[in-house]
Amino acid sequence: MSTSGNVTAILSAVLFGVSPVACKAIVGEMSAATLAGLLYLGSGIGLSFFLFLRRQPFLSPMLDLSSRQLVFLGGAILSGGILAPLFLAYGIKYCTAGQTSLLLNFEAVATTVLAAFVFHEYVGMRVWMSKLLVVLGVVVLVVRDASALSVSVPGLAVLGACFFWGIDNNLTRELEELPATVLAAAKGLVAGLFNILVGFFFLSATATPFQAGASLTIGALSYGASLVLFIHALRQIGSARTATWFASGPFVGTLLSVTLLGEETSGGFWLAAGLMLAGLFLLFREEHVHLHEHEALAHDHPHVHDEHHLHSHYEGEAEGAHQHFHVHKELVHAHVHWPDIHHRHRH
Repeated sequence: MSTSGNVTAILSAVLFGVSPVACKAIVGEMSAATLAGLLYLGSGIGLSFFLFLRRQPFLSPMLDLSSRQLVFLGGAILSGGILAPLFLAYGIKYCTAGQTSLLLNFEAVATTVLAAFVFHEYVGMRVWMSKLLVVLGVVVLVVRDASALSVSVPGLAVLGACFFWGIDNNLTRELEELPATVLAAAKGLVAGLFNILVGFFFLSATATPFQAGASLTIGALSYGASLVLFIHALRQIGSARTATWFASGPFVGTLLSVTLLGEETSGGFWLAAGLMLAGLFLLFREEHVHLHEHEALAHDHPHVHDEHHLHSHYEGEAEGAHQHFHVHKELVHAHVHWPDIHHRHRH
């Protein structure tokens, strides 16, 4: 399960990692709100079409959410779908693609801090050390003149986007019963339409047909498909570790910004990249194992028949991944585990 979650997070990261470079190539004079809206609308349209092809219901799963879960869903859409893309689009417009890509690593820091201190997710020493290295890299990039404490405003905007996505990641983790594609499609449609309307009514938004088409395509892949994979990873290995593995994506954007866009870099840029990459490597040998107790629980979520799902089915009913209401009996055991839906215990 941990390996699957790690790989899923990295695939999500690669898809998202190319977006700053692709957006930098097409942004032109588009406003931040227009770019953000088109990216998320592309995500929502692409995923809605996918749901239609699979004949998967869209509205009914959301109507089944509790009032608490609806609050989490609204908070995730506001923070991750509306505020974060606006901040990021501003940063993309005025920062280099390479700087934007590296600064996106701060999302892992924001997610981990919130996961540990607000949502009480277990975070080990290796994870904290990796975050410290990312923070040092961020300081190198954002602080222009240490003697005068001059900072990059576009760089701070990217950090603001990371903070709001950190909130979004932790709220999204609490919505396990909502299918990942449905959740991502809802975020895309609501956030995309909202930002486009803001751009149209308040910012005299304009975009050429090429810019609009390219933005929608980037959104469908780098935001839509990436978000579905990210949600699956959240449910397998928790917020802190998903965000840390997701930090591999910005390095894809960094390499593309240098090789394809020909952006100039400095010694400080590569020092920051080295610090952040070192933080990522700290997680390669992380393991978390101890004796823990599972209380009796009944819920409905996608699963396979592993050591936590040993319930019976009719013959041929439960081949591969499936979803239905099921009951967990009390269980005490020890094994390597991560803060997935069944391991949110305190430490």
